[in-house]
Order: sequence, then C-alpha cells, then structure tokens
Amino acid sequence: MDLDLVFPPPPPLRRRRASSIGSGHITEHPSDRQHASSLFAKLPPELRAIIFTELFGKRRVHLAFIKHPIFADKAGNRTRWRHAICDIDLETPFRTVVTGQHYCFRATHRMVLDISMLFTCRRGLAESIAVLYHSNTFLLHNIDGRKLPVNDIRSLQAKIPRHWPHIHSLEIKWQLAPFDRNTARMVPHDGGRNDYEAFWDALADMPALKRLRIAILMPGYPQDESEPLVPGLPALYLDPIQRLKQLQVCEVILPTSFLLAFPAEEWDLCLSRIDKDQHFISWLDDNEPQPRPAQSVSPANALASA
Repeated sequence: MDLDLVFPPPPPLRRRRASSIGSGHITEHPSDRQHASSLFAKLPPELRAIIFTELFGKRRVHLAFIKHPIFADKAGNRTRWRHAICDIDLETPFRTVVTGQHYCFRATHRMVLDISMLFTCRRGLAESIAVLYHSNTFLLHNIDGRKLPVNDIRSLQAKIPRHWPHIHSLEIKWQLAPFDRNTARMVPHDGGRNDYEAFWDALADMPALKRLRIAILMPGYPQDESEPLVPGLPALYLDPIQRLKQLQVCEVILPTSFLLAFPAEEWDLCLSRIDKDQHFISWLDDNEPQPRPAQSVSPANALASA
C-alpha cells in the first residue's frame, strides 16, 4: 500500500544567543542540540521516514475503550482508550480480518507501538506524528449494541483533536447481535437512521481519510413477507459514503440477506454514484459464524489456563 509520508514542516524553534553564566560556563539552548543531531543533520527525510516506519508505522492497530488488559491496580481498572498491534498482516483481505479471531488484547499476546521517539524533541515529534497517523491502519470493533460507532468516533476525536484529522486509513467492524426491539436505534433501516447519518458525518470530519474498510453486519433481513421492504435500503446504507470527499479506496461488507431482498442492480447503482478510485462491496453470509473478540485476561488467569 503506497502512502504519502511527506513530513509536515517542523515547528519553529526559537534560537537564543549563548550566554555566559558565572565564570566561563556557556548555556546551550535545546533547539541548538536538535539542529546538531546526526539524525536530522546527516540523514535525509526519506531515510528518516523509513526508520520511523520500521519503529511504529505500517501496522494494523486495534483501538478499544477498555480497562488495562494486564494491570488490575487503580489506574489499570480505569476504562480508557487503549491500543494493541494486530497479529494479522496489513495486506490480509478485509473479509478475513472481519471473520477472524483476534487475541491482540490478551495479556500474553498484547504488543504496543514503541513511540518513545515522539518524546525526544519537538522536531522528532513533528516528523514521527506524520508516520504514526499516516502509515498505520486503525481498527475499531463495535459489537452487540452497547454503544454506537458514532460515539467511538467522536470520543477519539475529542481524545486526540489535533491528530485525529491526520488519519489516512480506518477499518470498522460494526456488528449487531440477533435483532432485539430494545436495540432498534442501532439498526440504520429501523430506528437508527439519524445515528447512522451522524456516523458518516463524523467520518466526513476526517479530511485526510483516504482508505476506509467497513463491515456493517446487521441482523439478517427477512426473506418472507412478514415485514414490508424498507424502501431505498441500498441508498440508505451506501449513499452517505459520498460525503467523504477525500476517500480513494472504500470497501463495504454487508449481510447476504440484504442482497437477496433487493435487486443487485439497485446496489450497483448506488456504488456507481460513489466517485472513488476503488470501491468494493461484498457480502457475508448471515449464518457465517462471527467470533467475538477475545477477552482480556490477567497474568494470573493466563498462567492458570496454561
């Protein structure tokens, strides 16, 4: 996957003239040391980009609002946004990512990004941030109707307001268990149209988003006449993609029962209105098993089960 890793201009560094303090002691401003660093003075931007990418770039990164998967102390029990590196290759087909089991947040498996470079100096931060948010693919799971995807998007937007607009690649798995009238507002074609529209509005607030892969796995659509067809259902699910003006690659996975309930031509017409370089739609069998994400386990439980 080719990605633009052009660094933003480094923040301005204020120089000040070296001054004498006491008898013969010369103070040096930190900005002078940054300019003199071999990393920035001798290596061209292209090589620095390669180094930063090897350290913490071009990976699939799970994001989840959970307690700490290892520590059970006061801080560890706080629910907050945490991340883990996915053990499935970045080039793996999205269908495999969606249907596969993920153990990435388990205590014995969890790997995290080494982003210590971001905290070395201001110039290192400016260049590292570009690689961190441009080259990685961030994966969000939203399962069982406990909260809406738009809530996750807005929560992350509030958590990293300066860097959220720089994300280039996003993957989302939105899955709802068998339909329950109590979760009608979670289903876009039932009572959740407004929240579904708000979800796409939130994605449209990401001006750098170039690549989106999303699985919208709603309860199976009835194939009999027990319930009337929802008019314009294909347009309801696909037309909001047009709001993402900068999107270049878009892949959508929907339940097979949606395809059987509405003509394929209607779906194709909706896709044709999406002006993207590459846009795909695929179908997932409603009866295909969907494993739940692996739950976090403490070190004690991990040892007990070994």
